[in-house]
Amino acid sequence: MNWSLLLMDFVPLLVFVVVDSLSNTRRAVVWALAVAGLELVWEYGYFGEIDEFSVGSALLIVAFGGLALRYNNALFIKFKPVVLSLFTALALLITWGLGKPLLVTAMDRYSQALPAQMQQLAHQPRMQQILTTASLYLGIGFLLHAGVVAWAALRLGNWGWLLTRSGGAYLMMFVAMWLASR
Repeated sequence: MNWSLLLMDFVPLLVFVVVDSLSNTRRAVVWALAVAGLELVWEYGYFGEIDEFSVGSALLIVAFGGLALRYNNALFIKFKPVVLSLFTALALLITWGLGKPLLVTAMDRYSQALPAQMQQLAHQPRMQQILTTASLYLGIGFLLHAGVVAWAALRLGNWGWLLTRSGGAYLMMFVAMWLASR
């Protein structure tokens, strides 16, 4: 996962919450969609390509943003991270179950972007085992995250939901990686 994915997932939702706090849901959704589009343009300009995860995240923003506009209900866009967490969990758990953990595959695919000393570390058996275990733990963690964010979307205000969605994701990833490295 690269930093552009983190931005693609977070910044449009942050813009949504800020604009919704200052204006209305329709305007907030339009701004979130515009920011998602600008991020795709930036990613293409900076990296020369747009990865599948960024496209998927942007498509979810468009789909859920479109539903939020159609029904004038912010709850739709708040469920975008729930769906993204569920898809991520399924990808991690299915690939782990098939014996081809997603994190190991990603490291093999993108390790050339790492510094030389990190490339050597990435292919050591201990690191491969950590990535394998982390695929399982992160898969479970993303399932839990989806449930908590769905609860927050239904029960908390915009800022509480955003904090749960963002802080909860980073906390869950930290705990999963910590457990996997033990």
